Amino acid sequence: MPAAVKAVNGLGAYAWAFNGVVVATMIATVVGGDFSDRHGPRIPLLGGLLVFVGGLVVAATASTMLVFVVGRVLQGLGGGTAIVAVYVLVARGYDESLRAQVFSAMAGAWVLPSLVGPAIAGALAQWWSWRVVFLSVIPIVVVAMWMVLPLLRRVEVETPSSGEIPERTGRTRWAATLAAGAVLVQDGGHRRGAVGAIEALVGLVMIALALRELLPTGSLRLARGLPSAMATRGLLAGGFFGAQAFVPLMLVDQRGLSLTLAGLSLTTSTLGWFAGSWWQGRPSHQQAREKIIVVGAVAAMAGMLLMVLVVVLPLPALLAAVAWAIGGTGMGATVPAVNVWVLGHSAVDEQGANSAALQLSDSSGVLVATAIAGSVYAASSQVSGQQAVTFIALFLAMCGVGVIALFASARLHELGANDVQVRSVRT
Repeated sequence: MPAAVKAVNGLGAYAWAFNGVVVATMIATVVGGDFSDRHGPRIPLLGGLLVFVGGLVVAATASTMLVFVVGRVLQGLGGGTAIVAVYVLVARGYDESLRAQVFSAMAGAWVLPSLVGPAIAGALAQWWSWRVVFLSVIPIVVVAMWMVLPLLRRVEVETPSSGEIPERTGRTRWAATLAAGAVLVQDGGHRRGAVGAIEALVGLVMIALALRELLPTGSLRLARGLPSAMATRGLLAGGFFGAQAFVPLMLVDQRGLSLTLAGLSLTTSTLGWFAGSWWQGRPSHQQAREKIIVVGAVAAMAGMLLMVLVVVLPLPALLAAVAWAIGGTGMGATVPAVNVWVLGHSAVDEQGANSAALQLSDSSGVLVATAIAGSVYAASSQVSGQQAVTFIALFLAMCGVGVIALFASARLHELGANDVQVRSVRT
């Protein structure tokens, strides 16, 4: 990304290479979910992938920053629409007893690219051209579209007619509000002083108001059942990734590790994520979704607490890799288990909206928690002036987010008969 932005003379707007994707993805997630509920996942999936390919072409051929950002926005629109359609396709194309294994396989498909992708992209940009990085993704997307077509043809048609689904008014507007709030939080977090604080605060308020409308009723107050499932996903992702953003910095600045060794500590979490996802997908665990979610949340919390010990005690830095492997295992178990649980408790005409809600909860949780972590880091650095105290405060703050997530995860099994009648989306 640095090479691409420099080539199009856009360093002054560097953040928009990422903000454009965030904004577009949040809006596309809601629109794609609602469309999938009303008309099925075929058009959002194939159409989203085509838009994504178009965004790759635009970004790869851009000569100005404006055009490059447009390409990134198209990637966000296409990717956000497609991922929700994939969730709906899993819900309608696979029996409930197989969904955990499908999500486990999806985690496996994520592990290899996350391990080798950054190195390949860096090599291509250094030895050939950054434009090739974008263009080289297109054949992969085309193959993916070809592979998924048979399932799209075979999937059972369970989509109600549009007239049978209550009109969901204002959701696109609230999605735009959420995206705007996300941009304000990100931008405010990079500014110092009162202006940045006010900007971030306004963004947080906008995010809270939007999530109140876009997530199942009661999600922000951890209501029993489906709302707590949504909250668990967002809070746990926020705490884990909010802490992970500072793990390499801690290992380099406080423990004196090289950048390479610090980066390897994050690789263990990727491998742990795959292991946890594989474990939750075993057929023998099909009847224990709620327990798996709680166990996974406990493991993720254990990883974060161990990271605090790495800072406090003179323990080998290797323990950081072990801690994050444990945390990654917990996340790998919890995230797909929540997905399966939510789809299993969603009516056919709400699978798209609830899949979108999962994605929004996830991205919003990471965004807000990372902003909180950054604020704690900055404030503690100014007050204490000691690296150890700063990192302890930061990791404990993320552990606090994890504690709330653990509390929410324990409320899924409390779903009562009256809760079943409550629709998950506002109409």
